[in-house]
Amino acid sequence: MRTPLIILLTAALLGGCFYADEALISRRGADFAVAEGVYTHTPYHPDGRPFDRPTWTGKIERRGWIYSSDTAEFPHSDVRLRELVPGVYAAQKKSDDHYLFGLVWVYPDGLVSYHNPSCSDLSDAAREAYELVEEMEDGACRIERWDVLSAVLQTYLAEHDGAPRLDGVYRPVE
Repeated sequence: MRTPLIILLTAALLGGCFYADEALISRRGADFAVAEGVYTHTPYHPDGRPFDRPTWTGKIERRGWIYSSDTAEFPHSDVRLRELVPGVYAAQKKSDDHYLFGLVWVYPDGLVSYHNPSCSDLSDAAREAYELVEEMEDGACRIERWDVLSAVLQTYLAEHDGAPRLDGVYRPVE
């Protein structure tokens, strides 16, 4: 049961709705706000309820310019972060053919939460302003420059009052 659940969670991240053909968060632009250590991962249901227990526990480490873990089935392996505003980061993950982007919040107590934004949840006016109308296909939008991605994600946050629903949480284990 655990392996299919992890695959489903990874597929949800890989189904990200903002993507690029090339990396938009470069090695030099990467930020490392998540402290290395042991964490539990609890995903959230689409209705905003957390799962009844963590689905993964392991050590998260920084390897070069990405986060990874030697613990099997780490759902967010090879993620690279870049700060958008204090405490809020764009997250980049390589999929088979694209780079996918999400939002990550890092709190002073070590808690890390994330949200997989959907281009279809961005207002029509914002999609038009950022010239994403023609780029949108099946709710996903291709973005090819960091400055546009940064602006789009900040607009997305503003349109969701800075607090879109959570898709999961990493809690440090003491």
